[in-house]
Amino acid sequence: MTDINWTEVLTAYDESQAEVIKIALAEEGIPCTIENAHQGGFTGVFQARVLVPEDYAAAAKKLLDAHQQK
Repeated sequence: MTDINWTEVLTAYDESQAEVIKIALAEEGIPCTIENAHQGGFTGVFQARVLVPEDYAAAAKKLLDAHQQK
């Protein structure tokens, strides 16, 4: 089994934003996971890291940058 080196491409401060980003990345064939997706209920502050495999980081950042410019 191959270990995946996950890398952060974005920190989200809203759970729905993190989920939308995850879906957008998946639609482009980019695997994605969200770290700390449910911590907001425990701490009162939501902050989740959107992670992709290291090999997909450049493509993910390019996609995210293109959407931020709109």
